[in-house]
Amino acid sequence: MSADFIIGLAGQALYTILKASAPMLVIALVVGLIVSVFQATTQIQEQTLAFVPKIVAVFYPLLYLVPGS
Repeated sequence: MSADFIIGLAGQALYTILKASAPMLVIALVVGLIVSVFQATTQIQEQTLAFVPKIVAVFYPLLYLVPGS
């Protein structure tokens, strides 16, 4: 096993991780932005309002995107 092989394998592993996690990260980003705008316009500063919708929004697509479900 050469250094080039290990570096290539590590690069492929990182790319696979990014491809697998990108849909959930994008969903969390969009939901977080929507919740932040809602909090700014209504001046509600509840901390759980920022986390609970993101957790729920990432959980449901995760059920459909994971193979074997």
